Amino acid sequence: MIRLISVFSLATAALCLPASAQNFTATTPRFTAAEVTATATALTASSLTSAIDKFDAAAPMGHPRLFKGQADYLGIVAATKAERTSSIVALTGYLQRNSVANVTSTLKTQINSTNTATRMESWWQQDRLLEGMAEAAVAYHMTKNTWFLTEMRARMQLFAPGILARKCAGDVSETRDYAWFYALAYDFAYPALTSADKQMVKDILLACGNSGLNKVADTVKLYPENGIAFNALGKFIGAMLIVRGDMPEMNAWLRSALPVYVSGTSPWGGDDGGFANGSSYAGWDAGESLVMWDLIERVLGVPFYRKPWLAEFARFMVYALPPGVPVGVFGDGAEVNRIEDWARFGKAIMNRSDTTLSRWYVKQQTGEDYARLHILLSPREYIGSVTLPSTQPNGAYFPAIGWAAMHSSLADRARTSVFFKSSPFGSVNHSHADQNSFVMYSKGKVLAMDSGYYDYYNSPHWRDYYKQTKAHNAITFDGGQGQYLGASGLGDRSASGKLTKFLQAAAYDITTGDATAAYAGKLSQAKRTVVFIRPSTLVTIDQLNSATPRKYEYNLHTVAALSGTAAAFRADLAPAELCGTVASPDPFTMSTSVGYMPAPTVPAGPHFWNKFNYSTAKNRGFFVSVLRSNCLIVKPDITFSGTSAKITVGGRVISVTDLDVTVN
Repeated sequence: MIRLISVFSLATAALCLPASAQNFTATTPRFTAAEVTATATALTASSLTSAIDKFDAAAPMGHPRLFKGQADYLGIVAATKAERTSSIVALTGYLQRNSVANVTSTLKTQINSTNTATRMESWWQQDRLLEGMAEAAVAYHMTKNTWFLTEMRARMQLFAPGILARKCAGDVSETRDYAWFYALAYDFAYPALTSADKQMVKDILLACGNSGLNKVADTVKLYPENGIAFNALGKFIGAMLIVRGDMPEMNAWLRSALPVYVSGTSPWGGDDGGFANGSSYAGWDAGESLVMWDLIERVLGVPFYRKPWLAEFARFMVYALPPGVPVGVFGDGAEVNRIEDWARFGKAIMNRSDTTLSRWYVKQQTGEDYARLHILLSPREYIGSVTLPSTQPNGAYFPAIGWAAMHSSLADRARTSVFFKSSPFGSVNHSHADQNSFVMYSKGKVLAMDSGYYDYYNSPHWRDYYKQTKAHNAITFDGGQGQYLGASGLGDRSASGKLTKFLQAAAYDITTGDATAAYAGKLSQAKRTVVFIRPSTLVTIDQLNSATPRKYEYNLHTVAALSGTAAAFRADLAPAELCGTVASPDPFTMSTSVGYMPAPTVPAGPHFWNKFNYSTAKNRGFFVSVLRSNCLIVKPDITFSGTSAKITVGGRVISVTDLDVTVN
């Protein structure tokens, strides 16, 4: 059976792709239509105001608010005395090794400096100390060991004088985390806090709220994709929910800020659960927000985790970062193996989803730092083995962000995977100018890579190579010219792509992307169709056009050198391999360059930039490539006839015309 959907609008498309319960057919979403409607109603501005009113009118909720005022929330504390015992042991060891008593005089001076630049020189060290303050409070709640209480107070006293002296003025990274971690410590250590402790926390929250809350709320209203401001708003809201009723001075703030935050979650996706800003930031942004989301749902009693984007986000993570991938997918930082992040954030996210798919994902992940709050405060994991049902699709599509994930077998860690992107979000923020690009992995190895390295935002390497189209497996022309990055060079949403067709069958998937808009008028057509023939063959078809003749370029980036010719090349990446063919009806040359220019400021792995360049400028461009992760598969037969082509490979015949690509 085949599933075919044409994308007439992104909004419609997002509704066509719920989490699948059966393979290759339209299926039942995680929540019923009535539940989705009820959720939307419960999360409107007026309903959120009513939820706050209801909370205020009820008997005061105790602490920890994160546990709905209960000593244990659905067994989280009990888990720390059973299967999570090692987490508490690890947390104890970490806090003792890094006790505030060991803070150097230099760091103390920076913490108390009135100069923001001076403080920010060591901000990550300071931030970890603040997080440790909250961790100590949580550990105290779990164990009642007074050592944690003493450590928490010492950390509070370390920062408080400087914060209050400058009225919490400073960088938004500071103000958001001061408010959040002091509030979290207040929540979990509340019964043991003195009146002076409580007043200190209230003074800090009030100062930081006055200093930063209105600024970040206004920023989110104007620029919803500002990730720093959005995270800051979430942390302020979490803090306000913790002290609601204890601090009347902050009561009005929650009513105005909460609807802004809830309506904007997430600024990087749609109802299909995707996250356009890349896989690395998907984990970081969502993982760091989970505890704030818990507070919204538990304190106010609203169904926040049923918000359509959030309800489907776990499915996105499963398909975009399946267990065993060697690196991430698209955007800043995707080129790094982040196994600890994937396990820690992945488990924390999935434990709040609790579907068969999410339970399976948790069982596949290892290597997390299980002493971190993301894990320690997660709902209990499902006990027992989990097997994916045979009906679970091996591919998924996220049209709201323009991503497709195609796997030989989702359940197989050694799978061959192809990821394709043509995104309506363009190249803004941490996204790149990589519409209609792909990456390919097999047996835990990178076959076709997103090249470059995220040394830092707007570095010379980031700006002049990493973010540009030429750094990706995409189409450029006339010496590396690619997609528009805006007047500032930092990216542009209008330089976008979109998925126009996706078809899924048991034996193959077809996805078509239109990236014409990304080239900002330089091309009149930039269409790429990818056909993934399971288990190991990727075919890409590029149909290009321009009013001005162009020397079109097909770019393929690899971590190993290619041997052979364009008609038959090979790369050995034991235990994986890559064999390929690039063809066109027009003459072209193949060349390879090694390394990066400009180079990143940190050491990067091997890189081979393989370019297949038109020899003569043409109005029309036409490339067909076939990449195989199993070199025993017979080399493809490719024939061109005018603007049409026929590709025979992997037991399939692919027919290409100006209008469509079909598979028989």
